[in-house]
Amino acid sequence: MLDRQALFNQLLDYLQSTPDLPDYLGEEPDSAAPFDPYQMVSEWIALRQEMKQQGKLLQTAQERLQRELEAARSHNEDLQQRLEESQKQVSIQYAIEFAAQEKRFEKEQESLLRRVLNVMDALDRASAYWHDQESQPSISLLSDRSKPLREKLADWLLRLSQKLSSSEAKSSSISTSISTSTSASLVEILNSDRQGIELIRRNLLDLLKQQHVIPINAQGNPFDSQRMYAIGRQEDDAPENTVIQEVVRGYVWRDRVLREAQVIVSAGSRYVELIHSDP
Repeated sequence: MLDRQALFNQLLDYLQSTPDLPDYLGEEPDSAAPFDPYQMVSEWIALRQEMKQQGKLLQTAQERLQRELEAARSHNEDLQQRLEESQKQVSIQYAIEFAAQEKRFEKEQESLLRRVLNVMDALDRASAYWHDQESQPSISLLSDRSKPLREKLADWLLRLSQKLSSSEAKSSSISTSISTSTSASLVEILNSDRQGIELIRRNLLDLLKQQHVIPINAQGNPFDSQRMYAIGRQEDDAPENTVIQEVVRGYVWRDRVLREAQVIVSAGSRYVELIHSDP
């Protein structure tokens, strides 16, 4: 345990002793300046005026900075508005040019498809011709249209046989065989042409379907003024305004008519009776 009496004695000795002063406190001042209250007041007033002046300068700087910030903000908003208007104009101009280009491309594509339809019409006529020829006797394949070709082919084979044969008898036998085989050869040639035309026609029709070009089914259906054009009316047992003959096939491209179908419609039995009964 601590000795309280000893601690008390140490504290008492410390209080009674004189501590050494620092050097700057131990020396006497050289001179003591006299106190002037008027000078202190004037200095205080000058300091106050300076602080007020500095406050005004600071407030002016703050106001100028605020104006510059507002001007910069306004300029930024103006630039942002200009940028948005410029982007909008560019978007509109791009949309206009794209629409014009798309329309021009669509017109070119439509013109090309119309030219393809002309080729398709020729193939349809050729296919119909071969179909009519097949429904007739096979001798019809050697009609007057193929007669010049038949004669040229026979003459050419005859001259070839005469060159290959040195004897008159052999030439005569070859001529006889040529005359008997000419019809069969021409039939094979014509059949080959028909198959080629049918193949080209089917491929072209598939190509048109890939481009969303579909034929208009007009035969036997009611007349549609939006897709068909009537070039005549004929007596028929079919109901009135029913398509009885398709002269030129029509086609639709996507959601519009690429070419109207030219058709002949039924006038109906009553229409014919009225014509005959009209004095």
